[in-house]
Amino acid sequence: MFNVRYRSHHDAEHRLAEALGAEANSRRGGVSWNDVEDALSGDPPSGRRCIYIHVPYCDTICSFCNLNRHDGTGVDLESYTQYLLAEISYYAEFPYVNGRQFDAVYFGGGTPTILSGNQLARIIQALRSEVGLSDDCEITIESTLHNLPAKKVVVLEANGVNRLSLGVQTFSPAGRMLLNRTWGPDRAIERLAQIRGGFSGVFGIDIIYSYPGQTLAEVAGDASYCRTLPVDGVSFYSLMVHDESTLGRRIATGEQVFNRTIEQDLTRHNRFYRSMRAGGYELLELSKLVLPGRDEYRYIRIRYDNGDVLPIGAGAGGKLGGFRIYSMAPGRKMASPVDAVYATYHKALGHLQFGRYAPAEIAGTLGLDDDSVLREQMERFVAHGFLQPTNDHTYELTADGVFWGNNIAVEVLTSTINLDLEVRHA
Repeated sequence: MFNVRYRSHHDAEHRLAEALGAEANSRRGGVSWNDVEDALSGDPPSGRRCIYIHVPYCDTICSFCNLNRHDGTGVDLESYTQYLLAEISYYAEFPYVNGRQFDAVYFGGGTPTILSGNQLARIIQALRSEVGLSDDCEITIESTLHNLPAKKVVVLEANGVNRLSLGVQTFSPAGRMLLNRTWGPDRAIERLAQIRGGFSGVFGIDIIYSYPGQTLAEVAGDASYCRTLPVDGVSFYSLMVHDESTLGRRIATGEQVFNRTIEQDLTRHNRFYRSMRAGGYELLELSKLVLPGRDEYRYIRIRYDNGDVLPIGAGAGGKLGGFRIYSMAPGRKMASPVDAVYATYHKALGHLQFGRYAPAEIAGTLGLDDDSVLREQMERFVAHGFLQPTNDHTYELTADGVFWGNNIAVEVLTSTINLDLEVRHA
């Protein structure tokens, strides 16, 4: 039914913004940073909000990665810590920021745990004292296995970190070598058990499927390890090949053969997905499976709900005071106004990431009086085996539907665009 798969929420956002003309609007020029500061001088709105902190350094670069990261070898990480602390102090001066507490903090990268336990602790303490965090604030830190020794785990949990996201990617020896992961599978499994033993919070790992040469047996093996290890949640992603990554360059030159088809991708997705579901895991969002009740993933829920995101660090992006903000480097920030129509659709798209389709609720989010167009689209996807109706007048994604979830969400939402714009401009 689809010729191209939107592999991520970012892909879906891009396509939706394109359909709405919001991308063209965003390229018409930024705004003065004085406008942003004026907005931050006002009071904050109600609703949950979060903080994103970016650490763009790694001591080992994954072969597939094209994120905003750099080799941290020889980098003065204390200077970068001081920069993050200065950014926190800068934003903390504004009533919009310090007027209400934040409900989630997410340290992404790069590899945030390339910083020492003391450096990370000081950052969290500054957030708590200068900006304000709720008593039950969800604090997530991404890490690799080799950057998280037992002593650092103790320091992090003592300072409020209650959620870890570890980049394992695969337990296959050949896969780990291809993706440039540190250690073989036996050592990785040992370290996972050690970290879990010293940490009482939510414990999740990342898994990549459909990488070059991966067999179905390797997919099944990864699912089996995930089910038997003490893991609360698994984020699972089809490999996205970026031209600028090491692996992307090897594929482009023919050094690495990669002839993946959509059918092969779907088969590997469903093998992993169905195995995890059989093991008691449930769908939290399109690329995340969790044990029941173990992971709220509050940070992503806030972002999907159009909540404010305070961006800290070089490469961090967020949204405050009606502006999208991107910190390019120390001393360099860009901002653009939030497109109101796109924001409405972005919120609806975010709700659809959780695999439940409620026509009346989506229509309400979009400001439509009639959900018939939405329901018509959903029935079409029922016929294709991607959605199944439930007893409460909603629909849920099937295994194939989860695979195509971003495509389905975009198609359902774009079917209402002309109708929605007519209503808005009536």
